[in-house]
Amino acid sequence: MKNLTSIFSLLTFCFLISCSSVDENQTKDEAILNVDVEALDYAVDSGQYITWKAKHNDDSSFAYISTVNISRGSITVEDQQISKAKFAFDIASMSDTNLPNNLIKHLKGSDYFNVDEFPQITFYINESNNNTISGELSVVGIKQKIDFPAEITFSENGLNAAAEFELDMLVFAFPHLVKTHQKSPEDKKTGPSNLVTIAFDISASLLN
Repeated sequence: MKNLTSIFSLLTFCFLISCSSVDENQTKDEAILNVDVEALDYAVDSGQYITWKAKHNDDSSFAYISTVNISRGSITVEDQQISKAKFAFDIASMSDTNLPNNLIKHLKGSDYFNVDEFPQITFYINESNNNTISGELSVVGIKQKIDFPAEITFSENGLNAAAEFELDMLVFAFPHLVKTHQKSPEDKKTGPSNLVTIAFDISASLLN
């Protein structure tokens, strides 16, 4: 009987040690899971810009290519994904690479970007998932949610972001685009397409 009691006591002791070990390991695992992923902040390097490509409705290739400077930009990255970012684009910096300057004046006027009243375009990123960027673009005071694929690569002290995607500008109600859109299919062939291509290949430096 004493032997049975001793064996029972030993088994109970071993069971308690085993439970204690499991609880301790579980606590450690939970602690690891609850550790916050460090957020890394980046500033867009000076001299960065986006490229704007546009054409007429009956064009087979781009008739107009321009660059617009990024006046400021900041990016926050968590777990190799952009968690948030904000950019400002200086519309007054719009430069024409293949057409006369009078077109630039037209685009900066009230029929399009209305630079005197809205000198900047802003873009706020609120999420990225598998390199698909989602955010809110504000043009001439009109906000529009957009998303597009982008390639993000990281180096020791910075990152690079590149993309090329199509954007429908009709949602920003540019007067000239709206008038063109309301014309008959035949009459609007030579008018500007509301679909433009946006491209960028920008770099940013790590702050912390």
